[in-house]
Amino acid sequence: MPQSPKRARRGPRTAPAPPAPRDFQQTRARVSYERILNAALQLYGERGFQATQTPDIAERAGMSVGGLYRYFRDKHQIFLEVVHRALENNRQEQDRMVATVEAALEAGEIDLRRVVEQVVDWTWNALHPVPPDLLRTFAAMAYTDPAFAELSDHYDRYERQAIARVLGKLTSRRHVRSPLAAARLLDIIVPTVGIWTALHPDDARGVKEATVEMIYRYLAEEGSPQPA
Repeated sequence: MPQSPKRARRGPRTAPAPPAPRDFQQTRARVSYERILNAALQLYGERGFQATQTPDIAERAGMSVGGLYRYFRDKHQIFLEVVHRALENNRQEQDRMVATVEAALEAGEIDLRRVVEQVVDWTWNALHPVPPDLLRTFAAMAYTDPAFAELSDHYDRYERQAIARVLGKLTSRRHVRSPLAAARLLDIIVPTVGIWTALHPDDARGVKEATVEMIYRYLAEEGSPQPA
């Protein structure tokens, strides 16, 4: 009996696959495709995912429902594409942040506290502009929908590996035995708190400061010099 092919493991520097490019023979087709995505994003933000239907997206995009179906089979597929693009843009921002941090580490110009602040800032800046309903919808789908769960897992894994590389240079193995496990913990705490504060903006500042302090105290060795 033939064995099922094993799923390839991603190396620590292998980025998730970006959204697959669509092969459009005509410029007008590509423009229509982009109009659908832009219209969907607007409506998801205004009404929420559940209240937005495919005819609404088609009307906002200025085309018939049949025209929309030439590009997407339903609103679920449209939302998946919107999320995939957002995650890819976020990954690119993360790569730039990590490269800047690693360069500063090589030059001795950054410390653990500042790195924690940058990671929290990067997450907050990515989450807080997103309409609250979309945050709730994606968070729910990442647990219940296989396509969204797989997409979220690919990007989360890449993010953890990148942060683990930085933590490995900033902490000792005696204190933090597994930088990857520490990065996983950060990957659970920081986005979860970030989503909560995005939904409760009045409490965001104090919770953000507390999050930075908590993570720093977890990672810093006892007796480490405190930043001024």
